[in-house]
Amino acid sequence: MKISQKLYISQKECFTAIINSVIYDIKQSTGKTKQVRQLQGFSYQRTMSNGMRTTTTISEVVPDEVYQFTTETLSNTHITTYTITATSENTCEATYTEKIEAEKTMRKVNNAIAGLMFGFFRKRRVRNLLKAIEMSVINESKAKKQEVKSEN
Repeated sequence: MKISQKLYISQKECFTAIINSVIYDIKQSTGKTKQVRQLQGFSYQRTMSNGMRTTTTISEVVPDEVYQFTTETLSNTHITTYTITATSENTCEATYTEKIEAEKTMRKVNNAIAGLMFGFFRKRRVRNLLKAIEMSVINESKAKKQEVKSEN
């Protein structure tokens, strides 16, 4: 699955929002605080909302451009990549790519059927996620501007 969306925030703002979320997730799951430069190659375990234990490994971090991670469950491996490209000084295109791999043939068939049945909803969820990232950055920027105005 691949989804690209234009966002009305800078490339750096988008990447920072994604990475801040990752750092927060790591802190919640492990109690450890990580810096951006420490993320690539880092693995941690977490429990999903459905109770399933997963292992997440951060495979690539290119500041302001790429964030990729692999999530392994008992039956599947999900490879997720965020690629952020500047389209202007204040806009970017965020591309979300997700690939699901499985060892067993039946699991591959099941993934293909589920992808067809639920693909629309998953794409909509990703689009909403990207819009939420955009709105979070915009609202944070507005709050900072209000703070500066009230200090003056």
